Parts: sequence; structure tokens; C-alpha cells
Amino acid sequence: MEKEYKKNLFVRAITALAIALPIILIILIENFWLFSVTISVICLLGYYEWVTNKFRHPLLWGFNLIFSYFLLLIILTAGDFIFKEASEEPILSFYYIFLLSLFNTAIFDTSAYITGSSIGKNPIAPKISPNKTWEGLVGGLIGSIIFSIFVIKFFDLSLWLTLVYFLGSILAFVGDLLISFHKREKNIKDTGTLLPGHGGVLDRLDSHLLATPITVILTILLA
Repeated sequence: MEKEYKKNLFVRAITALAIALPIILIILIENFWLFSVTISVICLLGYYEWVTNKFRHPLLWGFNLIFSYFLLLIILTAGDFIFKEASEEPILSFYYIFLLSLFNTAIFDTSAYITGSSIGKNPIAPKISPNKTWEGLVGGLIGSIIFSIFVIKFFDLSLWLTLVYFLGSILAFVGDLLISFHKREKNIKDTGTLLPGHGGVLDRLDSHLLATPITVILTILLA
């Protein structure tokens, strides 16, 4: 059991690295159109999995969540932040704010996964996702808080960022639970097989769907 857990954790880490490196590179290039196309392709792949898995309400829920909420808010926020005439140079560019928001969700997910797998005993929603435990949630939130403190100190940002990232982590958990609900309803483990150790694109996107737009917007406004 322990050997299988370590192997799965290793595969997840390698896949996460393979996903993260090109995305980080695209963000660091800081080209709005390349960024927009990349996010759009990811969203299209996620929506394709929503439709092919026959999840509930592909237009009312799937399309609006992935495109009208996630994609549209990200692109509009990016465009407004990047192209508007600012009287002062911002402390962080939009791209760094977006990247840090992704990191926060990833750190929450990883901390929750490790904590829950190691000491998790009390499931939060056993009928939807029995592997999600209160211990894992607390571990994920602690990881997010530690990360926010690091970001605040390194970039000299407002302490409000801790609350922003805390809220982002809660939304990441809810987004993960939402997709888990659909998977449980269809009696499937993963939404796809494209990403070894993670499943499909929607399996990896789920935590970001609700969290990232709000985290980015609140960071711009408060930090």
C-alpha cells in the first residue's frame, strides 16, 4: 500500500512538472495573445471531457462554468490590467499574479493530498468523495497560509493576501468537490487519461475553475 502510494505520488509529481513548465514559460513570456490561446485550449479540452463524460447540464453548468466564468473572467481581467493606462507601475504584473494564484491552488491540493493520504480519517463528503477528509482540508489550508506568508514577505504585499489565498483554497476545494460529484454520479474515477497520475484535463482544472478568477481579482484589488 505504501509502495503504491509513493509510486502514485511520484507519477503525479512528474506529470505536474511536465504540465507546469510550459505553462510557466508561456506566462513568463508575457504575451497576451499566446496566454489567451493557451487558456482557451485548456478550457476546450476540459469542456470536451465534460461533454464526452455526459456530465449534467453541459450548457447551463459546464459551458458557463468553464467559459462564461473561468475563461471570460481571466481574459477580461488580463486585458484590462495589461492594456489600461496606469499612472503607477504595479508591484506585480498580471502574469505573476495569475501564476502565484495557480501555485496557491497547487500547493493547497498537494498539501491536502499528502495530509489526507497520510493521516486522513474523517471524510467530509463520503458519498461524493470518500478520500477527501477534514485532516486533508486542514493540511491544505495550512500549506496555503504558509505560501501566502512567503509571497507577502518576498513581494512586500498586503497581509490581506493571506485571506485571499485562504478563500481561494476553499473555492479550490469546492471546485474539486463539484467535479467529484459528477464523476461519482457517472461512476468514473477520472474524466480522462491524458495526464498520468491525474486523469483528464478536467481532473486537473477542477480546483482552478472556481478559485483562480476570484483569487486573481482579489489579489489585484487588495494586495
